[in-house]
Amino acid sequence: MNIKDFKIKNHSITIFRRIFQIIAFFIINYLILEIIFAINLIGLEGLLKVLPILNSARNPLSNSTGIIEIIFYSFTAGIIPIFLIGVFIIIILFTNRFFCGWICPIGTIQDACAAVPTKKRTVKISGGILNHKSLLKIKYIIVVFILLLVVPLAIIATINWPFYIEYRANLGDFGDNPLSYFSLSEFIFVFFPDLIRQIIETRSIAPIFSNLIVFIISIFYIALLVLSVWYPRLYCRYICPFAAVSSVVSEYSFLKLSRSPVKCVGRAECGICEKVCPKQIRILDEPFEFFTGKGECNLCLKCKEACPYKAIDIKIG
Repeated sequence: MNIKDFKIKNHSITIFRRIFQIIAFFIINYLILEIIFAINLIGLEGLLKVLPILNSARNPLSNSTGIIEIIFYSFTAGIIPIFLIGVFIIIILFTNRFFCGWICPIGTIQDACAAVPTKKRTVKISGGILNHKSLLKIKYIIVVFILLLVVPLAIIATINWPFYIEYRANLGDFGDNPLSYFSLSEFIFVFFPDLIRQIIETRSIAPIFSNLIVFIISIFYIALLVLSVWYPRLYCRYICPFAAVSSVVSEYSFLKLSRSPVKCVGRAECGICEKVCPKQIRILDEPFEFFTGKGECNLCLKCKEACPYKAIDIKIG
């Protein structure tokens, strides 16, 4: 694209979202601000850490993160977190997946990867083993797998405490941090920095190969970030546990996007909305009244911004 062809007015939503994402990224991970400006913002920790939808403050040095992680951890601690589950449902009902598209640090990092000027590719919708429809199921399988492991802990804790202690100990890492292996946030802000620290201390790359799981996780997430240059929001689409849980609720959210049956000319004559969607949502197959891509929509509003007929609007209610 020629720089002269770039018009701020035509990209105003994206520009505003990028600014919003950057500000949110620094606020959520405010340790970065402390390093840059050599100031101490630990006083904010009590304020930001309690917001259940956000990753915890000082995330680079913390194993705790967002509300889904806290809910899963509560199960491993022998607690059924009814209040947190209720808070999560209410937030999604009123905001849909706004957090994913505008606030989530991992979403911001993936968008930064996708901002690299390359020709974006799409995963074929169906046909073959690795297609978009089948890959979408991975994140749900992950969540079901973890639930089957940790929910019994909360039940057993009320019945047989000694067996609960033994069961949790046998779960190993899953008992302490159920989502650790499936969290890109955990890898970027906790796992990877710790690995770099070990490499510096030992002055060798031996820590990478010290454990098969460490090696596999490192290769997998690095490859995922690299592929995100060509396939936007790859982690969000197929692996993110938060996306899996929130997509189930977001279908019933009061905040959605709608498409005007009068203004929209359809896929044959246009189809731009589907071409720009980073999640490959088949928008034109969805109802006019509202569309969420079966809960996959991040409300990034790229479709609304790119629609030449102004056929897409935000719908509340």
